[in-house]
Amino acid sequence: MIEASVGLSREWDARSAGREVAKNTLEGLSSDPSFLILFSTIHYEKYGGMNEFLEGVWDILPEKTPVIGGSVAGFLNNYGSFTRGASAMAVYCSDMDVALGVGNNTKRNPLSAAEKSTQMVKNGLQKSYFKNKFLFNIVSGPLLLKIPGQGDRKIVDSGIMSSFVMLSFGMSQYLLQKGLGREDEVFEQIVNDLPDYKMLLGTAVDDYKGVSNYQFFNDKLLTNSVVNIGISTDLDFDVCTTHGMKKSDIQFNITKLSKDRHIIRKINNKPAVQELYRLLNWPEGFLNDAAMLNKILYYPISLRRDDREVPAVMLFILKDSILTPCIIDGGDVHILTVSGRDMIKSIEDNLNYFKSIKPEFGLSSICLTILQTLGYRTEIIQKRMNEYFGNKPFLAFWCAGEGTYSPSRNLIYANMSVNSSVFGNFR
Repeated sequence: MIEASVGLSREWDARSAGREVAKNTLEGLSSDPSFLILFSTIHYEKYGGMNEFLEGVWDILPEKTPVIGGSVAGFLNNYGSFTRGASAMAVYCSDMDVALGVGNNTKRNPLSAAEKSTQMVKNGLQKSYFKNKFLFNIVSGPLLLKIPGQGDRKIVDSGIMSSFVMLSFGMSQYLLQKGLGREDEVFEQIVNDLPDYKMLLGTAVDDYKGVSNYQFFNDKLLTNSVVNIGISTDLDFDVCTTHGMKKSDIQFNITKLSKDRHIIRKINNKPAVQELYRLLNWPEGFLNDAAMLNKILYYPISLRRDDREVPAVMLFILKDSILTPCIIDGGDVHILTVSGRDMIKSIEDNLNYFKSIKPEFGLSSICLTILQTLGYRTEIIQKRMNEYFGNKPFLAFWCAGEGTYSPSRNLIYANMSVNSSVFGNFR
C-alpha cells in the first residue's frame, strides 16, 4: 500500500504557516506518514521566526514522524509555482523502511559531516530487507562572507580586497563557516559511503542573497549541516539530471588554479578576469553586482564528468580571479550558453526519462537561476509536471547546487540543472 500527499501554505505568519502546511499535507493520507519532506521560504525569519514555523508543523504532525527539509528560494507542486510560503510532501508505504542522518559543520569539515550522516542511515537500515535504496540529501548552501567596506558583494574590483578574500577564504570557512556550501564535496563523500544507493541532492538557500539558510531535522532547526533521508523499499524509482546548456564556440584553457581548485587564477596563461572579458568581447569593468544576475550566470563553464559536459557558474569575480562554487579541473573548457526555451526543454527531457515509470510521487531539485530566468513562465514547468504526474503528488524546489547519483550513471553535480527522482512502478 502506498499513499502520498502534498500540502501548501501561503500564510505570512510562521507558526500559522507551519500548522497549515502540516494539516493540508496529512489530509491526503489515511495513515500516519512514513516520512515528511518540508520546505519553506526564508521570509518566515521576519514573520515569527523559523523556529516558530517548525514548531507550528509539530503542533499538527504525529509524534516521531521522520522529517527533513530546509529553506528554499521557492517551489513547484500540484497547486502551482510559488516564491513565498511553505510546502511539504508526506508518504506512507507499507513496503518501506526509513532512516534519517545528519552531519554538522559542513563548511568547516564537509567529509566528516557527510560520514556522520551516512553512518546514521546505514545503522538505521541495516536490518531492512527491501531491495531498492534511495537517499535524499539537503546541504547548507553558500553563505556570503562580508567584505570589509563592501558588504555582500559578488564583484570585487580592488586588488587589495581581492587578495584579502583569497587569503581569508579558507579561514572564514573554518572559523566562521561562511563561504561556499561545499555541497559537491559532501555529495561525493556520501556517494563513496553509500555506492549502492540512488540519490538526489539539493541545497538549502535563502532568496539568493546568501545571508542565511536553514535545515530541518525532525524538530530541530539547523545551520551549516547536511540532512539525509534514506529509504529502503520495494517501490521502483529512478533519478535523472538534465540541463539545457549547449557548447558555444568560445573555448579556453584554465592554466592556473588555487590549491583548493575553487579559484581560477589564469586563463590561457593570462589573468583570468581580463582574459574572460576578451573572450566574451566585453569591455573591462563590464560586470557589476546587478549584471551578475543577468549576464555572467548565463555563461557557465563546462565541467567534464564521465564524458558529459555539465555547467558550473562563475559565482564571484575578483580583481584578476574567478571563484567557482564547486571544485574544478584545469585544462580546456568551453563556455556554455542557454535560452529560456532550452531550459524548458530540459524539463521535458527530464520527465521523458521517466516515461517507463507509472508514478506515485516525485521530488525534484532545480537551480534557482532557471527561476530567475523564466519568472512567471515557471508555470510552464509546473504544467509539464502536472501532465506527467496526473493526480499524483510532486514537489520541486529551487536551490543553488544540485545533482543526482545512480550506480549505473555515476555522480552528476551541476549548476543550472534539473534533477528529479520519481517513485512508482515500472510499466
